[in-house]
Amino acid sequence: MSALHAAARAVTEVSLRVGTAAPSPSPSPVRQLEDYEVSPGIAGFVATFALVLVAILLFLSLTRHLRRTTHNAQVQGLPVAEPRRVRPGRPGEGRGDGGPAASTGDDAGGSDGGGGGGE
Repeated sequence: MSALHAAARAVTEVSLRVGTAAPSPSPSPVRQLEDYEVSPGIAGFVATFALVLVAILLFLSLTRHLRRTTHNAQVQGLPVAEPRRVRPGRPGEGRGDGGPAASTGDDAGGSDGGGGGGE
């Protein structure tokens, strides 16, 4: 029992010494790095390049599958909606309230020639 008691006393003394040690100064004497000295290096470049490459391959695969699905639907005679085309223009041009163009009938693009719908 005395060996166990001696070991417990030793652990207690070590923990007290560690707990009462003087704290290090708040502003550390370690040299601060400049912005140009910190970089992700070659590992960061390779990781970013790989991520971009995977994203491009994913987008190409998605496009291929969407085109294949549309083509298969057309071959089977299923109705396929045409994609909506957005014409470039200034905000509010051909719109009544300056908001998103309202789809009303055949004039979904807002080319009514009158310049607005509030007339």
